[in-house]
Amino acid sequence: MQQAQTRLAALTIATFVVGALLWAAFSARFTMLLDAPIAPVAVLSEIAPRPQNVEQVRPEPPEAQREEVQPAPTPAPAAPAPYTGEPPDISNPIWLSRPPSPERFYPRAAFMRGVEGQVTLACFVELDGRLTCTIEQEAPAGQGFGDAALAIARAHVMQPATINGAPVRGRYRMVVPFSLD
Repeated sequence: MQQAQTRLAALTIATFVVGALLWAAFSARFTMLLDAPIAPVAVLSEIAPRPQNVEQVRPEPPEAQREEVQPAPTPAPAAPAPYTGEPPDISNPIWLSRPPSPERFYPRAAFMRGVEGQVTLACFVELDGRLTCTIEQEAPAGQGFGDAALAIARAHVMQPATINGAPVRGRYRMVVPFSLD
């Protein structure tokens, strides 16, 4: 018992000494940082002052070399006219982003009752690939499947349709099944 108390006392003293040494070293380091003079920051204008007269730096070319060459005006490329026709239908979508776990959108009350459903959405694919949808058909109605399908559609990003290489607004029909399998 006496030996255990002696070891505990020695360990306590050693811990105290190590702590005091660390505190002293840290305090000294911190004090040295505060007492160290701060070196002035060089400003670019002090290193290389700006010339007062630009002609002194760049001499004028001789008269023979002074011919001014006018560059030929380049015509601006003609921008394609914006597409104003009917939005094209997208049948083979290229998905850029999809929700990682669509099952999290399943309506809770329908899930608890074991109800399955299906929603058909009529969507417009905007120029940035986001979907703007309306509910075309919801079965069974009143179970929350329509709102869940709209939330799923908002989590998707699709490559937009293109006409003559330019993105245009397109139409897409999305069927969202809700199944408990």
